[in-house]
Amino acid sequence: MKKILIPVLCLPLIAFTQTYQTDTLIRGVEIHFTYDLSIFPSNWVPAPTSATGQSISNDEIPHSKKIMATALGKYPAEILTKNLHTVYFLRAMSFFGVGYGGTNSTDALYFTNDGEDNGYTDYYLEQNFHHEFSSILYRNHPEYLDTAAWKAANIEGFDYNDPEAGVGAIRKNQSSQDLDSELAEKGFLTQYAYSSLENDVNTLAQNLFRPDPKFWEFVEKYPRIRTKLNLLIHFYSELDPIMIEPWFRKFDY
Repeated sequence: MKKILIPVLCLPLIAFTQTYQTDTLIRGVEIHFTYDLSIFPSNWVPAPTSATGQSISNDEIPHSKKIMATALGKYPAEILTKNLHTVYFLRAMSFFGVGYGGTNSTDALYFTNDGEDNGYTDYYLEQNFHHEFSSILYRNHPEYLDTAAWKAANIEGFDYNDPEAGVGAIRKNQSSQDLDSELAEKGFLTQYAYSSLENDVNTLAQNLFRPDPKFWEFVEKYPRIRTKLNLLIHFYSELDPIMIEPWFRKFDY
């Protein structure tokens, strides 16, 4: 199975408004399956970012729509209306010469889907959505997350050590999203969560909405993970009071 990476593109964001033919509309979010370089914000196109992509196979469009219906259905409507306008699906995309599984801009998400045989399963694609959408929500509502308390949940003396966020982790082969008990003792679900605070938030978010089978076991076993989870659930409950722990506990693996 192809190894797929889920980096976050950490770039200066610019206002991005462009009109495209909408392929489908799900819960008020436009979903597009046609690639053109202009889908990316203009400051992503020149070097060194060098954004590029490939059109998704027509065979993968129904699968992508199915995943979006499931993923978007897990959020109150107002959260979607206020924070997410567009989702683009591609067969492949790259930035800085590195292949990406997903990324985000101001109110848009970008994902690759090259077929289940290549690792793009329901589980992977849906986790990827929640991972990237949590970046938009965190960027739009930083006041709802107590980052000081979040950092205090890490082992003493730790500082997020990757100035390139996701890109550096990939280049150094430190981007695993497998739950790791040794890292969980230190406060991190996965190797990728170790690379930046935002990636740490993303990794917990993707497991809140589409949990790894061992996720809730890790929450109960590792106090640092439980502390961070409580902070993240508080973040979501500030967005909508319905989003408390029982809300997330109902989501299947």
